[in-house]
Amino acid sequence: MRKGFDTLRGRRRQSGVLLLMVALLLAVMAALAFSMNRAAGMDVMAVSADYERRNAAYLAEGALAAAKWTNEVRCGSAGIKTLQLAGATLSAIVDENKKKLDISATATTATGATATLVRTGVSVFDLANPENKDLGGARDTYIYSTQWGPMNGASTLELSGQSNALLFWDTKDIPPDSTVLAAKLKLTLSSPSSSTSRMVDLYEVTTDWDDNAMWYRARSAATPWATPGGDYFPSAVASAKLPASGSASWDLTALASDWYDNKASNQGVLLRIRNTGQSASFNSRDIASGQRPALNVTFSKLCKL
Repeated sequence: MRKGFDTLRGRRRQSGVLLLMVALLLAVMAALAFSMNRAAGMDVMAVSADYERRNAAYLAEGALAAAKWTNEVRCGSAGIKTLQLAGATLSAIVDENKKKLDISATATTATGATATLVRTGVSVFDLANPENKDLGGARDTYIYSTQWGPMNGASTLELSGQSNALLFWDTKDIPPDSTVLAAKLKLTLSSPSSSTSRMVDLYEVTTDWDDNAMWYRARSAATPWATPGGDYFPSAVASAKLPASGSASWDLTALASDWYDNKASNQGVLLRIRNTGQSASFNSRDIASGQRPALNVTFSKLCKL
């Protein structure tokens, strides 16, 4: 009996140890689950907090833009010094030279998250009174692969698989302390065509050239193009589908702005016809006024607040 009792007690002890191990395992699993849930909750809270901070920052950015725009459309008046927006308050302080703003914007979301952004020396332009000007200082020519003399003075600019056109304007005609709002190149076709599917691409030229440019040289025999036919960046700045007659236009706003702000070297532009089996002919600057190539620029002058 004693032996049987001891055996039974041993089995119960083993069962108790197993139950204890199972209980400990369950406890550990529960702890891990709690930790994971808590971590997930904290992650959610962190994501939510980050979202609110970003939201506040976006509101503050909007307030800065609103301050600049509000002063630009009120150019010539006293200007706006403070502005209250939904979720944001800002102040704009005009600096001593009466031309630029120092702006501080603070935004607060519904949850209390805040963000403050500061911009100093912000230029403010008279957007309510833009001006237009056809740029002067122009020159143009076309270069032909089998022509060994310059084509400047020709009444037309010819495009084909063997010829490209070059055009240049001096942005110094835009008054100082201005910002370029738009720039459009307009060319008039010199003769009608039965084809209405001709595409002409415009490229930014990378080598200085003059009226004596030809297919193999930019200025003189001592100044060849790196690539015959002209040097230019490979990506087209603008493209246009030509009508059968009349005129075509290309948007050069970004490029003209970069020229004016000295962010890009102004070497003019090159025109190429996309389908080398087609051709096009435009009036050059050497014909009667009104039919010449024109680069019209819209700009606004700096406000004097």
